[in-house]
Amino acid sequence: MRARKVLYNRAAARTSAPYVPVAPVARMPVDDYFQEYGPIQRRRAGGTPPELEPPPREPLPPPRRRPPRRPAARRRRRGVMGLFAALALLVLAPFILPYALDLVYPDTALPGVSIQGQSVAGLPGEAINTELIERYRPFLSQPVALTYAGESWTPSLAELGARFDTAAVARAAVTAGRHGDPLTRLRELWQLWRHGLDVTPRLVVDQRALQSYLLGLALLIERPPENAALSIATARVVGTPGAAGVQVLVDATANDVLLALRELQPREVPVRTRRLDPAIGDDALVVAQRQAVALLQSPIEMRHNERVWLWEPERLAELLRVEPVAGRLELRVDAERLARAVEGLAQQVDSGTAEPRLRFADGALRIVEPGRPGWRLRQEETITALEGLLLSPSPITRTLTLPVDELQPRITAASLDSLGITGLVAEGKSSFAGSAAYRITNIKAGARRMDGVLIAPDEEFSFNRQLGEVNADNGFVEGYAIIGNRTQLEWGGGVCQVSTTVFRAGFWAGLPITERHAHAFYISWYDRFGLGPYGDGQGLDAAIYTGVADLKFVNDTGAWLLMQTEVDEANQVLTVQLYGAPLARQVQLEGPLITNEVRAPAEPVYVDDPTLPRGTVRQSDMARSGRDITVYRVIVENGAEVAREAFFTRFRAWPNIFVRGTG
Repeated sequence: MRARKVLYNRAAARTSAPYVPVAPVARMPVDDYFQEYGPIQRRRAGGTPPELEPPPREPLPPPRRRPPRRPAARRRRRGVMGLFAALALLVLAPFILPYALDLVYPDTALPGVSIQGQSVAGLPGEAINTELIERYRPFLSQPVALTYAGESWTPSLAELGARFDTAAVARAAVTAGRHGDPLTRLRELWQLWRHGLDVTPRLVVDQRALQSYLLGLALLIERPPENAALSIATARVVGTPGAAGVQVLVDATANDVLLALRELQPREVPVRTRRLDPAIGDDALVVAQRQAVALLQSPIEMRHNERVWLWEPERLAELLRVEPVAGRLELRVDAERLARAVEGLAQQVDSGTAEPRLRFADGALRIVEPGRPGWRLRQEETITALEGLLLSPSPITRTLTLPVDELQPRITAASLDSLGITGLVAEGKSSFAGSAAYRITNIKAGARRMDGVLIAPDEEFSFNRQLGEVNADNGFVEGYAIIGNRTQLEWGGGVCQVSTTVFRAGFWAGLPITERHAHAFYISWYDRFGLGPYGDGQGLDAAIYTGVADLKFVNDTGAWLLMQTEVDEANQVLTVQLYGAPLARQVQLEGPLITNEVRAPAEPVYVDDPTLPRGTVRQSDMARSGRDITVYRVIVENGAEVAREAFFTRFRAWPNIFVRGTG
């Protein structure tokens, strides 16, 4: 059925009459509703049909009482104030929140803060520092171990120039989110809330300190490459293989150390090195060895007239040297040693002066020994010939006929007046008081070789060449001489007394001294007459050794010089005089200046002598101190200084030396 319609009386609804439902009516056609029963019909009829009046209805409950409304202006004002309050709260909230967290987490790390992955939220700085010290204790005690070739070095952080401040890391963790202005703090808090913050410990490294440590370590590791070497001393050919060197790569090692320190864990760091190959390898050594063996397999024989000099391989080895050249080892002749060897050979080949021996007495010259032909070795030509033989291997003896010049006397009795020798130019003296018999014998033999010798103008006088061979044929005997660092038995011991006295004569004549060697040790008997007209003193002595050390000077007087010797055995004084033309120059002396004095060694030295009976002990040398001595020779002509020369002597400290019999 269709729902029934209930009609209400609008007028009754406005009154307080009770609600009365309307009785249902018959269903009417739709088209007739508006014409007969609608509102218009009722108005036309002048009333409401009785049957359409709604029944009385019950009274409605009284309406709920509403509160009185406020005025509109007040409502608007309160709304604006609320809006401002909300805005103020919204604006101030970012400024208040970062500082409000300090009340919740006072002096502690905020949530989200960690150190190398381990949370420290809520921990105060002191607790964080304690935890860090414990966590990194192995690293702090031994940060790295540097290793090379089985060796290890464990430097501390301070030695590496590194500083790890755990307290600073703890402060960084506690202050995270508390930096800067409120907006900056808010951004940090936002990051802490979204992603968290992992504080990275900071390690500060002084690069210079690290480099300094590694450079010091390099001194213990590095070694230069060693070239292959060849020794031919005493004619023994000994090869030494080469060895590679090592260089520490300091920069690369320092970088590895920095990377290891960043991990904050003990790490082992190998020291970076580089191999340094030698310039001369073993292949070059093999070639040089074969060449050296071939060069030293036979001697060199030298001849002059009927005399023969033989240089054995041991002597030849002294004249050769091994030089590295462009990756090879080459055998070459030592030019300086060969020149000295030939000079020594000349002292044996040369016959000295060929001129007659003269004597100046009572203002006149006379011949005391006639001149005779002599020889002089052509040294430059000899050196060239020997160089070729030394580098020419031969299975048999290599021979050389020595090139010499024959000397003929130029001075005769008829030409004595033309020599221009009219008086004494200079003289030197020395005392041999207290000398042993062998020494006096050799002094006399050496003085005879110098007596009456003529020196031509501009000629260089050689003591060794004039002395000749020191052997029994020339009147010498064996005696003690300074050889090396000690006194030992030698042919001609004491000849240096003669060379010293000749040197003093040339010194006071103002002659240019072209070669002079002082004694290695102080000898007291040379002090007497040591400074000529200035009295006794040190610094004017001259040592010689045949074939090695010579005494030479040049006759620059423009006239002939005559050397004359005198041995006063009674007073034990040796005198050497130079006669010639009078000179316009005077010789003065300044000094001696003594410096660098060194005490004599306290420990004595004993030298075994099998020629003495066992148990025999005698002292051969007294202890002497060492010192440096400088003497200045000043040459004056016409009142003006024309030359000033320094003569330097270094005496080494000398111990007491005893000869001990072992026979």
